[in-house]
Amino acid sequence: MNCVCGSGKLYDDCCGPLLARTRPAMTPEALMRSRYAAYVMKDFDYIVETTDPDNRDLIDHDANRAWMEESNFVDLLVLASSEKGSRGLVEFVARFSRGGKAEQTHHERSQFRKHRGRWYFSEGETVG
Repeated sequence: MNCVCGSGKLYDDCCGPLLARTRPAMTPEALMRSRYAAYVMKDFDYIVETTDPDNRDLIDHDANRAWMEESNFVDLLVLASSEKGSRGLVEFVARFSRGGKAEQTHHERSQFRKHRGRWYFSEGETVG
């Protein structure tokens, strides 16, 4: 099965091991793709686990879990990805539908931080 993140790789060679927690993401882009896959697979715990430990208390678990459950993810397009030392940036567009409504587009620039050898999502800025 091709990976749901749109990388063109097989799921077992891409996001599968990350969501199975058998391998960490090696780059900010790999982490972002695996987080998208977690949304598709409804793995909210992975989203929490891969959020910067300094920011986890900011997550509204009930609201975010409900949003994930009500959303149907269509596809992901990575526009840009970079890393410098312990910082990374990924710009992407994700398409989804929610609650039977028309398809929506989410364009974001996400910042990542490497902490104790692992990449974490730090924050995102909606574009447009």
